[in-house]
Amino acid sequence: MFWSAPKGTESDRVWNIMSDPRVQHLNMYHNVHSEAHAKMIRRIAHLPGWVPHELKRTVVAFTDKWYKLSRGTRCVYTIAGLNVLVFSMWQMPRLLPFMARRFLHDPRSGLSYTMLTSTFSHKDLWHLLFNSIALVSFGTSVANKMGAEHFTAFYLSAGVLSSLASHLLAPLRPALILPSLGASGAVYGVLGAMMMLFPHAQIAIIFLPFIPMSLSHAFPALLAYDFAGAVLGWRTFGHVAHLAGGLYGIAYLEWGTQYWNRLVKFIDRRKN
Repeated sequence: MFWSAPKGTESDRVWNIMSDPRVQHLNMYHNVHSEAHAKMIRRIAHLPGWVPHELKRTVVAFTDKWYKLSRGTRCVYTIAGLNVLVFSMWQMPRLLPFMARRFLHDPRSGLSYTMLTSTFSHKDLWHLLFNSIALVSFGTSVANKMGAEHFTAFYLSAGVLSSLASHLLAPLRPALILPSLGASGAVYGVLGAMMMLFPHAQIAIIFLPFIPMSLSHAFPALLAYDFAGAVLGWRTFGHVAHLAGGLYGIAYLEWGTQYWNRLVKFIDRRKN
């Protein structure tokens, strides 16, 4: 059994965990990145005896790769995984009534929490793929810059605010009041934050993949398109949600991060 551990006071706790006989029985090399990583290996090693030894080793190998990723990257992959999980639930006919009530946001339903849960729903596989690719492509950079906890709060609030914008503006066009779903508003928030943090990042729009352009030029063009769609009542996409999410991402990076930092300092003082 070979393994390396992080330096410092955490090393002693990791040493005790990794010295567990069942962990050593796995007979694997581990580059342990944290105490949480070590505890996960121990949980796997202590699975019931009927679980095949090779399966335990395979899961541990996956765990090692997972904890090798930065916390921000793991956060983004977790959100993408939740999107896939919710999409899978939509494919189960027996769950459709539950999903339609709990994971769609209908302004006429009287439910407010669906403004959050609907951001994990997608109408088809292409919808899921486009949002997941955009989230992973841009979200990892933003999450690693913000930190996992900060990014999670930002992403969820962007999703809720974009749903709320669609909800509030729906009565202006009663004929167009329809249930909404999708992570696009939250993803637009991530794009707005990405533009503020990395304005010179190069992207290619899917319809023009051969023409790279800076995010500081491409994203305002997308917002202009969604503004036109919102004003003219286009139903191609959720233009109001896109616009609200994108503007929120820009505004939050400009003015909102200071309030997060104050909140973190306040919590730290209360802990001490």
